[in-house]
Amino acid sequence: MATSRKKTGSQLPKGFAALECWLDDWVLPDSSARLDKRMRSSLDELRAFYDSMLPHADAALAYLSQRQLGELDEAAERLLKLMLSLAEVGPAIEWYGTGNYPDAFDPKRFPLIVQLSDTAPQGAHA
Repeated sequence: MATSRKKTGSQLPKGFAALECWLDDWVLPDSSARLDKRMRSSLDELRAFYDSMLPHADAALAYLSQRQLGELDEAAERLLKLMLSLAEVGPAIEWYGTGNYPDAFDPKRFPLIVQLSDTAPQGAHA
């Protein structure tokens, strides 16, 4: 469920204030955290996030495509991480109807060996 931030001022780029209610729950540090969040969330929670984010996806992608990884300000980085969470949730809503995919291997059987940064410049490995 979305929670509200208590900080004052905008936490996202101009035009994306409607998404700020999702920051605490869905701005996650890496792909492992996004996978864990998807698997721990109910379908209703996933659907609420998906339905709120999807109408803003084109504008968010257009905004982010004008910027370089490694040079994002904090607001743009938060928007990117929301979009990465949307990408994690999308198949659960669009294809499977569950956060735990049927007939899939348990993701714990395939731990990440290297965790790449979501925001490092392209070609850089952190």
